[in-house]
Amino acid sequence: MPETLPRWGMPDVNFIETDPEKIKSDIINRYETAAGRTLSAGDPVRLFLLTIASEIIQLRQVFNRGAQQNLLTYAQGQYLDALGVFLDTARQPADKAVTTIQFTLTQALSSAFFIPAGFQVSAGNVIFETTELVTIAPGDLQGTAQAECTQAGTVGNGYLAGQISTIVAPLAFLASAVNTTESIGGSDIESDASYAERLRLKPNSFSVAGPEKAYIFHAFSVSPSIIDVAIDSPTPGVVNVYTLLTGGALPSAAFLQEVEDYLSGEEIRPLTDEVHAKAPTASSYSVNVDYYVLQSDAVRLSAIQTAVQAAVNDYVAWQQAKIGRDINPDELIKRVRDAGAGRILHSTLTPAFKTLTKSQVAQCSSVTVTFKGLEDG
Repeated sequence: MPETLPRWGMPDVNFIETDPEKIKSDIINRYETAAGRTLSAGDPVRLFLLTIASEIIQLRQVFNRGAQQNLLTYAQGQYLDALGVFLDTARQPADKAVTTIQFTLTQALSSAFFIPAGFQVSAGNVIFETTELVTIAPGDLQGTAQAECTQAGTVGNGYLAGQISTIVAPLAFLASAVNTTESIGGSDIESDASYAERLRLKPNSFSVAGPEKAYIFHAFSVSPSIIDVAIDSPTPGVVNVYTLLTGGALPSAAFLQEVEDYLSGEEIRPLTDEVHAKAPTASSYSVNVDYYVLQSDAVRLSAIQTAVQAAVNDYVAWQQAKIGRDINPDELIKRVRDAGAGRILHSTLTPAFKTLTKSQVAQCSSVTVTFKGLEDG
């Protein structure tokens, strides 16, 4: 989805006049004043001046956009990367999805069994490889290891437990290898929107006193798959850092350890802080929408039904995209009405309003959308 520029609701900034009609009017008016005559619509001089004006308009737009790229509210692509250099903050590269692989032997052995780092297990065309040596002790049958997708990006996300199970290069005595956790954490290269937000937060990290926004900035710097961060300090010196991943996914234990290790670095964590990376608690809710469409909108009924379903899906995505965002049925009603629904049955509408804490995130368990028919407005 394209970004809205300028970012963060800031007012437009133009370094030069770019309105085409005003530029054309100014050029023609100046000529008429200097020449002492009025140019009619078909006058060859007027047509010539309009040709020149079109070139000036394009040049001004290019110049104005180039100047805007010096502002964080407008900068995109390589221009945003250049602004990041001033703050010593580079764009985050694509990240790989991770999971946990459990290995099982055909029989218990009298000596230790080793599975080297880089051992590959696949799910179709997507391959995961272990990041550490696995040692199965004598007499044991199983061992586990962290594994990451060989391809960076979201391609490795969403494989449920048991779906990654094909051994690429078999080993003697190794019966099976299967993932025990859903693969998560893969992300594409950091988007302009995410990168610009981190650059906006960067000055907060200059403090060494451990302010909330400094922890937020540093947590976002762990991985571009993080879409939201919340900070809580239940007791003095204790800092809980809650992260939420792409699509509203909750972070795994391995991912949380990565966040905690990063934030505990000597150059980031104040000496007296005890930092804990935690997953927010899921607050489950369901969506149930019964709605009518006005008789006057019957000709576009199919389009409205599609738009209502999309509006509900967008609401679910919006609701679980931020930690601590209250479960708000008013937002759902607004989106469904904007999509074209004439009336919503409030007696059957769910969810109910619920206030969430800094450590909670809404997670939708089911969605039911029912068109009840046409009615007069």
